[in-house]
Amino acid sequence: MDLVTLGETLVCLSGQETGRLETVRTFRKSVGGAESNTAIGLARLGLRSAWLSGVSLDGFGEEILKLLRGEGVDVEGVVRGPQPTGLMVKERRAPGDVHVHYYRQGSAASYFDADDLEPARITAARRLHVTGVTLALGAAPRRAVHRAVEIAAAAGMPISFDPNLRLKLWTVDEAVAACAELFPYVTDLLCNEQEAMLLAGSATLDAAVESLLDRGFPTIVVKRGEFGAVGYRDGDVVHQEAWPVQAVDSVGAGDAFNAGYLYGQLTDLSFKRSLEVGNWTASHVVAHIGDYEGFPTADDYRTWVDQDVEVTR
Repeated sequence: MDLVTLGETLVCLSGQETGRLETVRTFRKSVGGAESNTAIGLARLGLRSAWLSGVSLDGFGEEILKLLRGEGVDVEGVVRGPQPTGLMVKERRAPGDVHVHYYRQGSAASYFDADDLEPARITAARRLHVTGVTLALGAAPRRAVHRAVEIAAAAGMPISFDPNLRLKLWTVDEAVAACAELFPYVTDLLCNEQEAMLLAGSATLDAAVESLLDRGFPTIVVKRGEFGAVGYRDGDVVHQEAWPVQAVDSVGAGDAFNAGYLYGQLTDLSFKRSLEVGNWTASHVVAHIGDYEGFPTADDYRTWVDQDVEVTR
């Protein structure tokens, strides 16, 4: 196994008309979740990924598992329960203006606890990836994340962490405190500009990165959307431009970047090239409606690499 992750996957309802939620009559149903999005992205690119969580026994839970299995993600570590599947609703108030509403309290994933983790499912992988979303779901999933991180750290595994701050789920102070508890274990901090400043308590990105580097992160990656990404490692600062794209749905862009970046790290690409693959992967996802539907495949990647080599020569 190349990567293991854990978190909640939701049923997603996306309004098909532009307008406020109360005026929309048609919704498109799909599936999405920060961690499973990244797992799907890696599987599409040809790596082996596993996803751990609590999943409902309801029909939506069945749909989630069928989808992930069909995408090649290992779900053998999933625990089933009678609680409902969590729900996410996307409200498109204007082109490019998407508001997200969560209905997650009491979901099956919120009952996933440390005791539900089998250590061998963590140590069977080469990397662990976790996000702050799972920390926000409640005490049980927070314990599960801590247990997974402790197991991975003891095994000497690299651990990537995306704060993925969802301030509709908790306050800034709660989020920053919970994320900080994981910092000593994290090898790759993958955040956006706002998250970097919130985590560091700084007013500017430069000050935030300096503060975070002082905390001992070996690698920090700041995702900047249309402006690309900036990586910090071993005293070097690497800027990588974004791929030009007409974005139609930016939800899931960060997860897509994570998948591309982690693919690069797992296949021994350079730090700069890993950032480039992250941007390239994200550009595919935001060009499609849905959290994961636009992920490129291994064939897409090989075609891109071949074209890139030809142009370079």
